[in-house]
Amino acid sequence: MNTHVQPPRWFIVKTRPSSDLKAGEEILELGLTVYLPQFRKEYRHHRQNRWITRYFPLLNGYLFALYSAHWHRVLNCSAVEKVLRSQKDGGPGDPIWIDDATVQAIRTAQDAGDFDELRVHRHNVTVGETIKVTEGALIGLKGAVAGVGEKEVTMLLNLLGREVKTRAPVEILGRTG
Repeated sequence: MNTHVQPPRWFIVKTRPSSDLKAGEEILELGLTVYLPQFRKEYRHHRQNRWITRYFPLLNGYLFALYSAHWHRVLNCSAVEKVLRSQKDGGPGDPIWIDDATVQAIRTAQDAGDFDELRVHRHNVTVGETIKVTEGALIGLKGAVAGVGEKEVTMLLNLLGREVKTRAPVEILGRTG
């Protein structure tokens, strides 16, 4: 008697534009397990001039569904465009599988905030920590914190092969993830 248990596998679902959450809800209603990787982004509201944190899909237009013998029912969901599948004799084959360890690694990184785009706050940044510039001419540059002031952070940026000490307002700095 063969008691080998197949480890959990996930398949990749392509959703219709801007329908990631709706597709996830429809697949859940079918009784399948769904994982929609997300990240948090903090941004300043242009009219209200206040900071807002929202969740966004990490893999825009895609989500994972745990394999079931009834996986093909997902294709009937209105917010689902297709299931990514291999080609077989010129037609669609089996779904492309993602192993559970890969999905769990993404989930662990999400839970740790590795994908988040959040502001740096003066009280939660430490000397030696790596942060990035999120606005202005130096957007995207990363550097080590050299000092923390009341409204500014001194950081070391690598510019043209040289380490340059610069000060930047806390409002334009973010976590590197």
